[in-house]
Amino acid sequence: MSANMQKNGFKIVVIVVLLAMIGVFSYMLMKGSEEKMGVIKKAPDFKLENIDGKQVGLSSDLAGKVKLVYFFFSTCPDVCPPTTYSLSKVQDQLVKKGVFGDKTAIASISFDPTKDTVAQLKEFSSRYHPDYKGWYFLRGEEAATMDLANKFGVMVVKDQQGTFSHNNVILLVDKKGDLRTYYNGNDADLNIERIADDMIKLTKE
Repeated sequence: MSANMQKNGFKIVVIVVLLAMIGVFSYMLMKGSEEKMGVIKKAPDFKLENIDGKQVGLSSDLAGKVKLVYFFFSTCPDVCPPTTYSLSKVQDQLVKKGVFGDKTAIASISFDPTKDTVAQLKEFSSRYHPDYKGWYFLRGEEAATMDLANKFGVMVVKDQQGTFSHNNVILLVDKKGDLRTYYNGNDADLNIERIADDMIKLTKE
């Protein structure tokens, strides 16, 4: 098989996977909406490295907190920076309400550890005035992190040039570690106050 045929074949595979991502993403959003904050499934557990070098676990360090989980990579050319900015606005709302850090948290998980070193994540995160006592920028081994994303329902694809594609969703996980709903990070009208209110409501369950 020629190199061109292999390249074209790979492109077709990527397109098919991306179409599947769109379908799964749409299904998840509808499911989350229909259940109106009902439990979708148990969120998969993880333990990943924070930018201070410490391990942060979902069922240990984040237990008892309502959290947003977002999979990203810092060199993303399009959706990740504006979505991270939206997360910073959610953080601001939660800080204003006095619930950030002790009752609520945000976990931004990179699936590109080669480029997203601790130093890179520190630089990237510093652009969004994070309150590090409640906003964790995490990294882990690439294959394991991509698998973790898929278990959360976030599909990640890496092409032969090393470029990542992913469906851009923000996940809401409650105090017990149950996945409750998804928000579309690409939504131009993403309701920051609604997300913060959803989190605050879950802190009272």
